Amino acid sequence: MREKSYMLAIPADADALDDLAGIIKRVKMSPDFQVLFSDVEDGVLKLDIRYHEEKYRAEVYPMEFQLPQLYRCQHIFPDVDVDRLECASAGLAVEMVFGPDPLDSYHLQLKLCYALLPDILAVIDDSSEKILSGHWVALAAVSMVPPAPRYIFTAQAVAGEDGTVWLHTHGLNRCGLTELEILNSTKETYQEHYNVMETMAKRMLETEEPLEPGEPLYLARLSEDKVLVATLIPWKRALKYYGEEILGGQSDRQDGHNGNTSAIFVYPSRDDYENGNYAPLSIYDDILAQNPIYLFSLAETERMKALASERVAYLFRGLSNDENHALVKLGLTIDEEYRTEDNNKEHIWFELLGRDGNQLNVKLTQEPYYIKGLHEGDIGTYPLSDLTDWIIYTPDGSITPDDVYIMDLEAL
Repeated sequence: MREKSYMLAIPADADALDDLAGIIKRVKMSPDFQVLFSDVEDGVLKLDIRYHEEKYRAEVYPMEFQLPQLYRCQHIFPDVDVDRLECASAGLAVEMVFGPDPLDSYHLQLKLCYALLPDILAVIDDSSEKILSGHWVALAAVSMVPPAPRYIFTAQAVAGEDGTVWLHTHGLNRCGLTELEILNSTKETYQEHYNVMETMAKRMLETEEPLEPGEPLYLARLSEDKVLVATLIPWKRALKYYGEEILGGQSDRQDGHNGNTSAIFVYPSRDDYENGNYAPLSIYDDILAQNPIYLFSLAETERMKALASERVAYLFRGLSNDENHALVKLGLTIDEEYRTEDNNKEHIWFELLGRDGNQLNVKLTQEPYYIKGLHEGDIGTYPLSDLTDWIIYTPDGSITPDDVYIMDLEAL
């Protein structure tokens, strides 16, 4: 059962909320989706929408709000936008039930927010407890490529006085999935545990059917002879493993985290899986700190490639500043002995040395696993079509295809 997805679109000008006729007209004229039906009932705009051959029902209504203090601010806001956001007191609530493709559904909801209020200041994604920049939303809304799966959910860390950390997500229930938890983490290990949680959430978002309790899911190669196979255990059963007094125990769930949520455990071996013997993620703490290779699905790799290509002009624009430098990830054909039906590419990071038309001059920054003829430090030229991701490093930080709104802010 999917929970409704709730977002609140905040206009840059509060007067825009009074223009109901303009709001309806803009939505009906959107080139990104088709409005099949619209009606206003008791102050609520009800919409039936067709998007990518799926039908959705959305409800839109004005709502007063107070900026949530504990929500994660996902993006950079200029000072003037921060001031306006702190003074804002009303927005348009946009609620809908996700369809079978969570990423498509999330993208549609952003497109709907932008169609309703093109001069958008921010979006408060209540379901994931995030605050999104209006500049980022505008770019995402006009893109042909959905945002990264990590936008659908937020992972929060609650620290105890004894140094333990309770990790848990918000946002997956709207996708018809269980929220995720990692119990009994620590201040020293929670970042590695977060990486596991994020990878598992991304993989779950792509499965045709929700993962069942106890069902295995391969997430990463930890070393030459060890792999990470995770599973989900409903929170009530997970507490029996740790004890009721743990951080995240029964007493911490009176006001939430007591519904569809599950803890991540692992199967150390095939025999353990076959016998139902799961173990805590912490058994791998030493290995997790050594940069394991997390599995990216082909669909996510293609999404990243499409976004990197769509916004490649930002990469070259960033390099017009001599203080910046960049890495590019290229998808190269692996040696024949390693190819499988599902994969024949290894995605490798290179330093970008220059560009000659549609050719990239690059220097390899890592030792490939599956291409014997390439070695760290090798210099070569590859076509732009091999590009699957990129990062610009500036004196103030880094910019990825997802973060290019920052470059537009700097130009304002």
